[in-house]
Order: sequence, then C-alpha cells, then structure tokens
Amino acid sequence: MSAPTSPFRHTSKEFTPAQWGRAWLVHLFTTLGIVASMLALRDVLIGDAKRSIIWLLLTLLIDGVDGPIARALEVERRVPLIDGFLLDLIIDYVACVVVPACFMYKFHVVPNNNFGVFVLCVLVFTSAIWFARKDMMTEDNWFRGFPAAWNIVGPLLFLLEAREGVGATLTLVLSVLCLTNMPYPHMARARFMRPYTAAAATVLFTGMAIGTLTLPHHYHFVRIMLYIGFVYFVVLAGIRAWYDRRHRPPATPPAAADSQSAAEAR
Repeated sequence: MSAPTSPFRHTSKEFTPAQWGRAWLVHLFTTLGIVASMLALRDVLIGDAKRSIIWLLLTLLIDGVDGPIARALEVERRVPLIDGFLLDLIIDYVACVVVPACFMYKFHVVPNNNFGVFVLCVLVFTSAIWFARKDMMTEDNWFRGFPAAWNIVGPLLFLLEAREGVGATLTLVLSVLCLTNMPYPHMARARFMRPYTAAAATVLFTGMAIGTLTLPHHYHFVRIMLYIGFVYFVVLAGIRAWYDRRHRPPATPPAAADSQSAAEAR
C-alpha cells in the first residue's frame, strides 16, 4: 500500500517549490470565486441589489482570467492532486446558479409566488444537468446548450427592469435550452466571429458595470448597451446553429452503415 500523499506538500522533482507555489496561488485565486459568491448571497439576503451584482460581476472576472493563467503555469501538472476543473464547476454552480436564483426571486426578476419558485426550481434542475454534461463544450470552444450563465441573465433582466412575466418566460426558455445542443459562444475563447464577440461582450459588461454603479438610476444609454450585447449573442447563437446545420455531414443510411461496419470487421 502506498503512503498517503497531500496536495499541500511539495514532493515533485520536476518542478521547483516556487513553481509549485505559483500553481497553488492560482487555485487559491480560483477559490476566491466561492467567497465572492457568499458575499453576493449575503447582499441578496439583506436586499442590496447593487452590491450583490458587483460581487457576481467579480465572480465573472475571476472565472474569466483564472483558466488562461492556470494553463500558462501548468497548474494541473504542478498540483496533480487538486482537480482544477472540478473545483471550477463547484464554484460555478454556486456563483452562476444558486446565488443568481436567490437574486432573481428577491428582486422580482421572477414572480414572488409559487409560480416563481417553480420557475427557479426548473432553473436549478436543468442547470445541474448541464454542469454534469461531458459534452458541454465543442473543440472550438462553443458551449452545447445554454451554459447556465444566470449570473449574467439575472442582473441583466434586473437592470433592464424586465417585467416578472418576461423574466419567468425567458428563464423557462433558457432552462430548456440547457438540455439541448443549441450553440452558445464562450465569450473569451470561441473562435467563430471572435473579434465581434469580444466587442459585444465589452459593450455588455461595460453596460452592466455602469448600470450597477449608477443604481438606483436607470439611464437610457445603459439600456441601449445592454440590449446591443443581449441581441448580439442571441443572433450569434442563431447564426452558429444555422451554420452547423448547413455544414453537418449527411447521415449514413442504416444499411450502408451496417455494410461499412462489416467491411471494417473483415
């Protein structure tokens, strides 16, 4: 029986203690996302929408930059006993699903009644299934299905002052799309139309930041920025779905497939 090992002890001869330490700093930086999520939940519970959105935006920032840093520093090889992907999923489910669901109920993005609770139950249910998908991302960094990004959707609908019925309907539609193969771009890594996606993401998040910092005012130009970003990603998802459908290889007839399998067996 091999002796137990600890991820907190440097035993590798391949990397120096300094390299191992930097890799651990990346894991600690990633884990700050769960701390920001807890602070966002605290502000939801006390009714402070402004600060809760700021914390949710901070979780987005952490999630957006920790991956490239981790790959550059080979964190997976330097600290092999910690699964960075699993750590990220755990934090993301809290930051992207649980806290935003509470936010959406508290601040009337969905109705404050049993129907609203039902809508949010559908949200957390389908999001859990999406996070467990093994095919959640394509080789060119597009998500399959809506990627449960409720930490964007919830604050966005709040800043746009969407009616509760609109919020509930959109939440149900996106929840169902979690279970489909509808393409949705990774805002930083998707290669298809990347320059336009980067520009639209900048407009969207700048609008969210300005809209949050200027609450309780809701300026018209902020609404325009939010609508531009929202509409762009909806249209882009539709374009990619149409593109994939046009370039999908033709299905092989069952008889031909059986013949091909028999030939390969021989």
